[in-house]
Amino acid sequence: MYVKPQGGALPQPLGILAAMAVEGQAIEAALAVPQSRVILGRPVVSGLLKGHRVLLAYGGVGKVNAALAVAALADAGAAAIVLVGTAGGLAAGLKTGDAVVATDLIQHDVDVTAFGRPAGFIDGEMAGGSADADLSDRLVAAVTQIGQTVRRGRIASGDQFVASQIRSREIADQFDAVAVEMEGAAAAQAARQLGLPLAVLRWVSDGADDQAADDFPKFLAHIADLDLAAVKAMIV
Repeated sequence: MYVKPQGGALPQPLGILAAMAVEGQAIEAALAVPQSRVILGRPVVSGLLKGHRVLLAYGGVGKVNAALAVAALADAGAAAIVLVGTAGGLAAGLKTGDAVVATDLIQHDVDVTAFGRPAGFIDGEMAGGSADADLSDRLVAAVTQIGQTVRRGRIASGDQFVASQIRSREIADQFDAVAVEMEGAAAAQAARQLGLPLAVLRWVSDGADDQAADDFPKFLAHIADLDLAAVKAMIV
């Protein structure tokens, strides 16, 4: 069972989850005494970042991979998890390079509305969950410290790269979401069931619109350095 550290200390080992290698490669390169292993089919690298024990997992794209990666980090001994990476921006005013820190996360492609239940819910529970408040506060402070714009709000997740203005507006309106991606809500649901605090940091790579397939790959050149800077700023 997770026990909150005394005195506001950042939990350690801190699990860091990245779906794609490009999202975590700068963090991995910065680790002292790195050691690699494979747990539940997920690559996990342990090491020290600014003297803080870190476990970095590469989960793979999509919800099933995200849940497996959370389980792998739990098996490796992570005390808390921070999910990093990209998202499509849904809220008005969000620009490429802005950060979104999740308040909560919901799976937009979970649909049992045929039985009179709300979209995004299973057995009366949100398919996802709330982000840990303390970790999320640390992320907001870290992003602010490195000079980037940050917004808090709900993130919607699904096994779909959203590249349609019509679909992105549907998700934003139906779920009151500020960003959309492919892993966060599944990671949140798995972490909740395992009793692990989790926070989610997403950098806006595109507008989840008709230009997203062109904009997303262009942004990937920046993601590794942004993730590293934010995680380092968390560790004080």
